[in-house]
Amino acid sequence: MKYYAVNGSPRKNFNTSALLDCALQGIKDICPDAEVKRIDVYDYAYSGCISCYACKRVNGASYGKCAKKDGITELLAELSQADGMIIGSPVYFHDITGQLRCLLERLMYPYLVYSKEYSSIAPKHMPTALIYTMNATEEKMERMNYEVKLSAVAEYVEAVFSRPEVLYCCDTCQFHDYSLYRADRFSEEEKKKRKRIQFPLDCKEAFEIGRRMAQAAKCPPPTAEGIPGRT
Repeated sequence: MKYYAVNGSPRKNFNTSALLDCALQGIKDICPDAEVKRIDVYDYAYSGCISCYACKRVNGASYGKCAKKDGITELLAELSQADGMIIGSPVYFHDITGQLRCLLERLMYPYLVYSKEYSSIAPKHMPTALIYTMNATEEKMERMNYEVKLSAVAEYVEAVFSRPEVLYCCDTCQFHDYSLYRADRFSEEEKKKRKRIQFPLDCKEAFEIGRRMAQAAKCPPPTAEGIPGRT
């Protein structure tokens, strides 16, 4: 069994990546033998869908797969065979990051069939989850209607793979040291208090998402070698 966490943030060691790592730990808690891997999308050189429609051409060489060749060609094939996928992104300008959107276009669009009911020809219908981190508070998130603005991603993930679990992590710290940046609209004290009290709870929920994903995938029982203390 192989599970992926797709990190849509350019930061490899901050809020989004931390939550994704917790989710992968949750998977390992249920399936010690499972292989888990985090993908940092900003490590790859690629662009989004170019509307060539080769993936929709009946009997075409690229029907059902992206025809564009670049830095994620092999990665797209790898992700399509996952047993579960957790996608994480900070919210930039009320949406997921541009780099992540480009990857999702290339990953999911080829599997969407323009049938009356928008059917999917994805190789595997795997359990999925979405994790969002944002500077906005819960109140601002509600006022700005983020759940609706971000719902398109969940809609397409559900259409292609499965209905995703969704975790919103609000009012996150943006910097380790606020004094180094022009950010006087925020209280460093309140931000750090939030990180100390709320962020561990968000990490715990991400861990539980991973556990539920592994349970949903019905992973095989671990081998004796995979259980600590058992021979």
